[in-house]
Amino acid sequence: MITPTKVSASVPVFQLYGEEAQSLTTDLIHCESIAARSRLHNWEIRPHRHHGLFQVLWLERGEANFQLDGRQGQLLGGTALLLPQHCVHGFTFSKDAQGIVITFAYALLDKLETHLAHELMSLGGPVQCLPSDLGSDGTIQAVLRALHLEYQGRDAYRQTVIASLLNYTLARLIRQRQTELSDRKSIPAGRARGHVKRFVALIEVNFVLHLPLDQYAIWLDISVAHLNAICRQISGRSALQLIHERLMLEAKRELIYTAMTIKEISELLGFTDPAYFTRFFKRQEGMSPSDFRLQSPVSEQEI
Repeated sequence: MITPTKVSASVPVFQLYGEEAQSLTTDLIHCESIAARSRLHNWEIRPHRHHGLFQVLWLERGEANFQLDGRQGQLLGGTALLLPQHCVHGFTFSKDAQGIVITFAYALLDKLETHLAHELMSLGGPVQCLPSDLGSDGTIQAVLRALHLEYQGRDAYRQTVIASLLNYTLARLIRQRQTELSDRKSIPAGRARGHVKRFVALIEVNFVLHLPLDQYAIWLDISVAHLNAICRQISGRSALQLIHERLMLEAKRELIYTAMTIKEISELLGFTDPAYFTRFFKRQEGMSPSDFRLQSPVSEQEI
């Protein structure tokens, strides 16, 4: 497991792990083996986050202990992860770990099929794809290897081939999520799903501003009542609950992974009064921010 030590002052934000400067090529994608980077850091990738970047990690062989937004667990060979921007993630890989990490800019989503792009943009946290989700015929694994090989080469139509392979990879990895939604007794209308996905994307950009629901409804060109109705229909939560969940996710990230004070976190999240932030947090979580930080299993770990 990851070695215990003190909490750092802030969660590092990288383009690629360990690199402060822009590192993506002009085609807005980077692909490398797990070993290529983790070997340089003694097989440990400490918790960090990315802004404006989406990652796909496929652990072909070996195993890894992970930290994902404060949750700890183990990845086994054959597992893939979808890691949206701002998700705090860290890994300790076994020395025999093999696999691929694909990093691409959110701007690249505009070039994907529309519904797939919306689904990926709406992800607020990591998604774990088990070997069964990747299928038993080995096709998705072969495509991932082909993408890595194509990225390393300089053959004609390289970018076109990479884009096609990436599109296929993402579609296959997200399919299980879509299937689960389609299996519900009441399948939401496509337009309603689109509104909710746009709402989630707007929350991601504006949640610290504490905007009234009226503003979101205006941007979506629907009424507040309709916004609440479709949020409950699709997610089972009200529109306000979705905003509060995003605030709580960020609050927990800061409490677990940083040494910021409660006052500093409350200001970061747009609360004018730390006492109000504490009341908000306790109402949502059932404990104060301080108690949550103390009981977190990650709060004493090296990040």
